[in-house]
Amino acid sequence: MDAPMEDWNVKLKMRLPALLLLLVTVLFWSRYDRYEPVGPILLEGPVLADGTNIRGAVSEIASRFILKVPRGGKQARINFHLPAATHYESIRVRARIKVGGVVVGKYSWHCARLLVTQYDANNKWISGPHGLVAEKGTQGWALHEDVFEIFPNAARADVILQQAGLAGWAEFDRITAQPVRIRASFDGWRILFLVLWIGLAIFYFPRCRLNRRRLKGLIFLNAIVILAGTLMPGDWIASGTEKAKAALQEVNLPELPSQNRAPAGKKKEPSSAPLHGQMDWFAEVQTHQIGHFMLFASLCFLVYCSAALERQHPAYFFKVGLDILLFAAITEALQFLTLDRTAGILDLRTDLYGMAAALVIFLVVRPVFLKRG
Repeated sequence: MDAPMEDWNVKLKMRLPALLLLLVTVLFWSRYDRYEPVGPILLEGPVLADGTNIRGAVSEIASRFILKVPRGGKQARINFHLPAATHYESIRVRARIKVGGVVVGKYSWHCARLLVTQYDANNKWISGPHGLVAEKGTQGWALHEDVFEIFPNAARADVILQQAGLAGWAEFDRITAQPVRIRASFDGWRILFLVLWIGLAIFYFPRCRLNRRRLKGLIFLNAIVILAGTLMPGDWIASGTEKAKAALQEVNLPELPSQNRAPAGKKKEPSSAPLHGQMDWFAEVQTHQIGHFMLFASLCFLVYCSAALERQHPAYFFKVGLDILLFAAITEALQFLTLDRTAGILDLRTDLYGMAAALVIFLVVRPVFLKRG
């Protein structure tokens, strides 16, 4: 066996423990249900007669709801009330959705959506996380689920099916809602996996030779920020987002579309997030994906710059890129250990885009390092 191949085998064996623990983490937590039912099913296979606030072209075929919007036509929606939802702390909602030709409107929420909205005693919409799924274009059947916290000041809650795009249709099926709570075993499993990952980090730290890197301080700080964002509770992120939305409300944002205003002399329907452009305007910024992109782009760029200053062999840049990609996959897997966040392929793909952008920028500035040599 030649030396380069033997060297690669050694490097692969050194990373094998991380790869195995990553695989075990993903397999276990993708099958483990951290929630258990605590009450009766509040909504299951509803029919059109159960709906309230039905608007636009809404029809039902074999327990599937079809919401159509002809080009230039009215938006379609239907509400389903969740009886006694406010008696519980959390509600899990599941549904399948299929869309065809959904054209997104002026705002990102002008598409096919399923939402859980909550209202106070004055019938006023309560701001907070409410979106289960938002689809556009043409997509086949896909099952979605999420758990929503019931706010202390909520007097009622509704599940809303909506096609708010400029055109197209959306089908909804297998809609269920049930109160749930975190399983007692969740904390034990979470602590076990945290101990395993911390132990693995201690094992790898001296082997990554961070103390020898030219930009070790910046690299370490960047990695810590990524880990902090990974383990940050989802409600902290939601709270920060809501505060940012509130701040944006104080500036002069565009007026709501005219079709969302109540006609003169007519009582206004309870406002909700899907019909409130100013509240969902902030969602268009996609801050979560921007954070992923920027943090992994900066980490990759710093590592490449440090390697260039250290006059590393060109093969090193390929190897370290794979290591950063492995680190990105691990950070996504660690989100399984949080209370209200899960790993996502979209986030990992965004990390990869950030790394690719960093590589392009580094190749542009690399001659600077070569001249210094």
